[in-house]
Amino acid sequence: MASSQDAVALETTPETTASRIVRRAKSLALWLELIRNLAVRDIEVRYKHSLLGLYWAIMNPLITAGIFSFVFGVIFHASSGSIPYVVFLLTGLTFWNLFANAIISATGCITGNASMLAKIYFPRVVLPTASVFARFIDFLFSALVLIVFILLYHVPVYWTALWIVPLLGLQVAFTLGMAYLFASLNVLYRDMTQLVGLVLMVWMYVSPVMYAATNRNSTLQGALLMNPMGGILQAERDLIFVGHVTQAPFLWSAAAWAALAFVGGLAVFKRLEPLFAEVM
Repeated sequence: MASSQDAVALETTPETTASRIVRRAKSLALWLELIRNLAVRDIEVRYKHSLLGLYWAIMNPLITAGIFSFVFGVIFHASSGSIPYVVFLLTGLTFWNLFANAIISATGCITGNASMLAKIYFPRVVLPTASVFARFIDFLFSALVLIVFILLYHVPVYWTALWIVPLLGLQVAFTLGMAYLFASLNVLYRDMTQLVGLVLMVWMYVSPVMYAATNRNSTLQGALLMNPMGGILQAERDLIFVGHVTQAPFLWSAAAWAALAFVGGLAVFKRLEPLFAEVM
């Protein structure tokens, strides 16, 4: 009798496991669909009643690049080697803005959707995730502008630029981790929005966005590239214009920071999530 029961158990166990996997897969698909819908909604709300609409995703980096090109290229004569400075600067701004705009957008996403959170339940981590991916859509428009400028200035691009895709995955992972951290802290401390703006402003100037870090002395260069975004930005430029990563140790350091930020930021978010309803 016992052997027949064991046989039945062995037959039903794979089905139970399979059904559990299917159920989790369906749940994941639903959350991914929710993230997509919220990201699209974010884009629609952001550019609603705007004269230029999504064209602002193109105009903003162009205007910023024009101002910084004049200040740093004409007045301060910043060096960019054989690459035209406007292309060098636009490359840095394109990848930096993906990070900075995503962090700014994600910081207020929980408090900004308090009414929706009170009506329906879904994992709160979906909101900062959707905010980051909404800014990724803006990044794609900016990347098109960068490609046009590269073609206009006849800047040679290496095939290693294809490695930008996994490198973007690394940058998005780091961005998500920081987004989870700041979004959760902003629920408890509402002055995080102002603080994040100041932090990002300083962070941009200590990252090789407007200048080449490799032109500095070894100590300053190490300090600039040890910054996670510094190592990532340097690697992204290298893959496009040099053909290989010139500062590989700093890229590995950035990968370690990205893993730490993602795991740590998500852990803090999950730890503080039960307090969201009480505070809001």
